Amino acid sequence: MATTTDRRVRRTREALHRALIELMIERGYERVTVSDIIDRADVGRSTFYAHYRDKDDLLISSCTEFLRREIARTRTARDAPWAPVRVMIGLAAAYPDVYQALIGPKSSAVVLRSYQQTVADILHEHLDRRLDMPADELAGSITFLSWGLIGLLGSVIDQTDPTLPATAWRRFESLCTAGLARHVPRVAIARTSADNSVPRPQTAHGAPPSRD
Repeated sequence: MATTTDRRVRRTREALHRALIELMIERGYERVTVSDIIDRADVGRSTFYAHYRDKDDLLISSCTEFLRREIARTRTARDAPWAPVRVMIGLAAAYPDVYQALIGPKSSAVVLRSYQQTVADILHEHLDRRLDMPADELAGSITFLSWGLIGLLGSVIDQTDPTLPATAWRRFESLCTAGLARHVPRVAIARTSADNSVPRPQTAHGAPPSRD
């Protein structure tokens, strides 16, 4: 019974996720309402509010889940410390409409702060055992890195002059990793330098649809 319920919950959340992303691409996040989302997903209003507080909560939850899936999909046993950063840059480049709602000029303070916290949490999870530094110094460094990464992702989705993913990664590496190099094991630094590619996101069930 529990398995059936879990599957039903997962299908509902995936339907709401797809509906939101499709509507965002069609008309922009600001013009999408909860009513639009539940109509597109064919889900009742009470069901929506059983899962999410509002459309901002759905946006953050959906994008966080998708980001974590992509990080897990590309993870290897020999992962470099900054592997999640390359995934984030690749996603921003692949889905600029989505990231405009998350971190663009018109994003709300609540959404922006929530996504920054998501980025900080993921960085902390990935770096906690990889950086040799005191907990308070690590926390401060991750706060700095997360806000810096938000700014870098903003340049990737810039509508006038977007930064190429490979260029964004090189900028992150040169500006951020140099200061932390003494805290990273030498073998990890070598792995990072050997793989500067930005992974291409996988379009899968529940993932944002192609913009083509």
